[in-house]
Amino acid sequence: MKRKLLIIAHLWPESNTTAAGQHLLALIQSFKYAKYQVHFGCTADKTPLGDSFNEDAIKVHKITLNCNSFDELLLDLRPEVILFDRFISEEQFGWRVYKNLPQCCTLLNTEDLHSLRLSRSNGKEEEWETTDTFKREIASFYRVDKVLIISREEINKLTALLPSIGSKLIYTPLIVHRREIATTNNRKPWSFVFFGSGKHPGNKATLHRILEMWPNILKIQPESSLIIFGTYYTESLMIKAKKLKQVSFLGWVEDLDTILINYQFLLSPTPFGAGLKGKILQSINNGVICLCTSLASEGIDMESRSLFMHLNSEREYLNTIE
Repeated sequence: MKRKLLIIAHLWPESNTTAAGQHLLALIQSFKYAKYQVHFGCTADKTPLGDSFNEDAIKVHKITLNCNSFDELLLDLRPEVILFDRFISEEQFGWRVYKNLPQCCTLLNTEDLHSLRLSRSNGKEEEWETTDTFKREIASFYRVDKVLIISREEINKLTALLPSIGSKLIYTPLIVHRREIATTNNRKPWSFVFFGSGKHPGNKATLHRILEMWPNILKIQPESSLIIFGTYYTESLMIKAKKLKQVSFLGWVEDLDTILINYQFLLSPTPFGAGLKGKILQSINNGVICLCTSLASEGIDMESRSLFMHLNSEREYLNTIE
């Protein structure tokens, strides 16, 4: 009889719009390779761009917060492993798991350190370990058996603060399979691209920075063009982009890899964030030079970093483009 994995999530994965969605699907695939029967329980409904699960491969369950029906699901399935997708899911449902299935192996998938990302977004990274969110997140880490961390940099930060937590952490990076890019590929000169989900505040802040500096880029390289891909952006930001010269907002595309090979540069002046940036990994994999902040490439393990150019101010961007 197959062993069972139950994933508990509060967001439906979108592997075609977020790196987090890609990572969760990779984890699911790993368990399937290990011959687990995979069950996915989510408090949210499937989104229009959400991944569709084949019921024969992955059993989907709608779960409800503060409802005994979740206890019934646990006792009916009796999974050997439970994977909480983000610490908020562990806070909401963990106590029921520990009560009903005390012998179950519990894993926490972080995707990034939520408390670190939040502190950076508030411009107060130095206060990270004193925040209530940090304390909640770490408490969740100690309640589960193992914690999946996507970035070595975050492992280093955690173990520097809390050496005892090291035995809890498992390094599970986002794996990008290397693509063979034709050397004869002709990229349009001075072609820039940006992509990402507008659900994430970091992406919205990054795009705002790009639009602010774009007129100055055009003054230096008048033939430059900027293409923006993504969804869930505010109408005001989309209108602002479309008003600028040589800027196109093309929304969501299904196969971004086939498009990225036509561009020279990724613009990613990321002001805050945590974890790994899927846009950086995907751009590198398609031979696109990444003009990004040091923060944007934090935690990425690369044999060659020749496609990175770390630029941490608008002046550095403009000087490089000039």
